[in-house]
Amino acid sequence: MTFISRNTDWKYDDLYPAFSTIKHGRAFDVGQNLFKVANCIACHKLGEQGFNIGPDLAKLDPKKKTFEHILRSLVEPSRDIDEKFQSNTFVLNSGQIVTGLVVEETDKLVKVLIDPLAKADPKVIQKSEIDERVKAKVSIMPLGLLNKLTQEEILDLIAYVYAGGDKKNSLFGEHHHHH
Repeated sequence: MTFISRNTDWKYDDLYPAFSTIKHGRAFDVGQNLFKVANCIACHKLGEQGFNIGPDLAKLDPKKKTFEHILRSLVEPSRDIDEKFQSNTFVLNSGQIVTGLVVEETDKLVKVLIDPLAKADPKVIQKSEIDERVKAKVSIMPLGLLNKLTQEEILDLIAYVYAGGDKKNSLFGEHHHHH
């Protein structure tokens, strides 16, 4: 089954069988470009690019540096959230509910990044305003990030992340597929 549409609700099981083809011949430039276009760069560092809102993808734990884990994280971002990057939900005494990533915390206030793609400043919440605080079960990494990409593009992106952005990695090289 080949997926070429740019509006596919990708599932892990749709993409997993394609990994046998990922060993070589991936397109470095496509992967690097998609890292920007798919907005990975808004939250993740890889080499000299990106921001440290989510895990630094050049420093993945060896257990997580697998095609399977990278794909699973892209398709199901809330399945396995590193506690350092887990969102919090705050119920304020005004009744307002704020969910986001805590980027700074002092004795008096908490700074919460609500939407990392919006490029807005973090919301400052005084601790005296907080009625309740709960760790969120949902990642701030949005679902459906891959839905505008083709299978070949996704494989190039995963190869780029897996290789840590290293153009000399054996995954890249002569490639004969067309986008």
